[in-house]
Amino acid sequence: MPSAMNICQHSKSELSEQLKTHHLSRLGVWLAQALCLLCICGSALAHQTGNSYLTVSEADGRLQLEIDFIVRDLGNLLQTPGQPNDPPPPPDKLQSLQQPITTAIQKSLSISVDEAPVPLEFVSQSVVLHNDGLYVRQRFSGSSLPVDTKFLVVRYEFFAQNDQLGRAFFKLVMRQDELSSVFDQTNAIQRFALGENKRWSTMGLFTQEGAKHIWEGVDHLLFLLTLLLPGLMLTIRQPDATGQLQPTNRAAEKFALKVVTAFTLAHSITLALSVFGWVSLPDKLIESLIALSIMVTALLNLQKRFHISHWKLAFLFGLIHGMGFANGLKELGLSSSYFLETLFAFNLGVELGQLSAVLLVAVPVLLLARQAHTKQRVLTYGSIGVLLTSVVWLVQRLMA
Repeated sequence: MPSAMNICQHSKSELSEQLKTHHLSRLGVWLAQALCLLCICGSALAHQTGNSYLTVSEADGRLQLEIDFIVRDLGNLLQTPGQPNDPPPPPDKLQSLQQPITTAIQKSLSISVDEAPVPLEFVSQSVVLHNDGLYVRQRFSGSSLPVDTKFLVVRYEFFAQNDQLGRAFFKLVMRQDELSSVFDQTNAIQRFALGENKRWSTMGLFTQEGAKHIWEGVDHLLFLLTLLLPGLMLTIRQPDATGQLQPTNRAAEKFALKVVTAFTLAHSITLALSVFGWVSLPDKLIESLIALSIMVTALLNLQKRFHISHWKLAFLFGLIHGMGFANGLKELGLSSSYFLETLFAFNLGVELGQLSAVLLVAVPVLLLARQAHTKQRVLTYGSIGVLLTSVVWLVQRLMA
């Protein structure tokens, strides 16, 4: 029986732990409140830039561009920010700044027609008044447009400069099409389809680009194939009707189906969340985490002490890989007219590319690794090779 002194000491210990936990909780609340206050103050002090307006049209068979850029943000545009209370330059001063403004616009704004870049030649500059202030308007002319133009890609890259936080309102008037969109930091590159079959042309293109992205994304494929390697050990020999031992891959096929399904579901979730702007992480962090996921998977293949559920691992790391897919989709340029169709088609292309890669690698490996010792060698040496590769990738991405 425990003595009264021991019970008392135990009660004191519990009380001490409770008090410690209470103090830590209160400290956490204070820290959270302080962090929120800092965020609110920071957002209140942040310099909110004005909006800009882009109009792309066609005249005499040539592409025409008109852009209105707010005068008070010229410091950011020219990368020579002045004092916050500096008055905007007068109209006569604006004319003397025409050349550097033109150079900055041509550097940060680009248009491609059916994947071919269109050089923008300066035409004129004027001053216009919008509701929120004075704007500089510059007009540009591009090259002749092919009669069968299908796609237009606009890259509005001012957001990378200094503290550009504003939006760009876009209008496309061309070939009896009139499309509108908004560019911001999460949607700085957008793709617009033209013609009668816009929807199906857009979906076909993005399906192709999704498959291309997964085939060019060696790290995504290497992660998936490394996860599937332990499935080799599940192929066994069973007697058939004549008593002969025949290889069966049912367990391996079930293993692969669960892993691929979990990976597909996970990266589809974060792909959608990232594209909608609900989840966002720095590109460097995402790429480093992808390399780390490959390294961890290879290490787990090389040990036998811990039993792991590979489909759960595929789901966990698939969430990270989905953000990598989202970066590829944003670089390609979202179709503002058929946003959901674009997202679905790109993800479908990723799945088709992923499936074709798995089949291309898995079938020869299953045919070659028929003996238990051969399977073990493929698993061991394959995982070692992947481990070394992923370590190099991780170091490169962290130091980039």
